[in-house]
Formats: sequence, structure tokens, C-alpha cells
Amino acid sequence: MIDQLMILAESGAHASEGISAPAVGIGIFIILMVLLGFTWLTGGAHHRSLDKKQHEHTADTDH
Repeated sequence: MIDQLMILAESGAHASEGISAPAVGIGIFIILMVLLGFTWLTGGAHHRSLDKKQHEHTADTDH
């Protein structure tokens, strides 16, 4: 699918003198990294690691 997208972007750039295929690829990469960042921030793993650190800190002060 990605190879078809790049072929489409390359043929479209040649036909319309628009943005180049590498620019489309870089743009897609940036969009995917932003989505990955949102997923990481809203997912459970980030919050669980913060909860674990907070729990360890409170366990040390209880004794």
C-alpha cells in the first residue's frame, strides 16, 4: 500500500508540478509520529510508569 501511495505521489507531482514524493513521505512520517505520540500519552503504559514511581516514593516515606 505504501509503495502504491509513493507511486501515486510521484506521478501526481510530475503531472501537476506539485510537491515531490520525498516531501509526501516525510509528511506522512511526521503525521504518524504525532499520532504515535498521542497514543503514548493517552495510553496506559505512560500512566502506569508514573503511578509506579509515585507508589515507590510513598512507600519509602511510610516506614
